[in-house]
Amino acid sequence: MKQNAWNIIFHNLIGLRVRVLLHPDPGLRGLEGVVVDETSRTLLVETSSGRRVRVLKDSSMLLFQLPDGDWVLVYGEEISGDPAERLKRLEKLRGVRWLVRRAEKHRHPWSKAPGEDL
Repeated sequence: MKQNAWNIIFHNLIGLRVRVLLHPDPGLRGLEGVVVDETSRTLLVETSSGRRVRVLKDSSMLLFQLPDGDWVLVYGEEISGDPAERLKRLEKLRGVRWLVRRAEKHRHPWSKAPGEDL
C-alpha cells in the first residue's frame, strides 16, 4: 500500500522527513530531519548536521513529508506504538471508519514545504 495522507499512521515512518511543530520541550520545536529509528514511544531524528535527537511521540504535533513530496500533519497520539501495534489497536478498539472520519477533520496534506507561501 502506497503511503498517503490518510494511511500514514499505519506505515513505518523510518526514512520520512519530519518537522516537529509542537512539543512539550521547547528546544525540539522546529526540529527537522529524517526519521532513522522508531520505537513505540519515540522517533529518532537525524538532522542535516548529523545530530541525532530522540523525540517523544505523545503530546507532539509532527509534519511528515511523503515520498511524493506532500507534507502531512500528524498528532503524536495517532502514531504511538509501532506500526503493528497501531493496526491491532485500531482493529480492536474502533475500526478503520472511525480513523478515516477523524482524519478528514484535521489532517490536511500540503504540496509545499513548511514556511513556503500556500
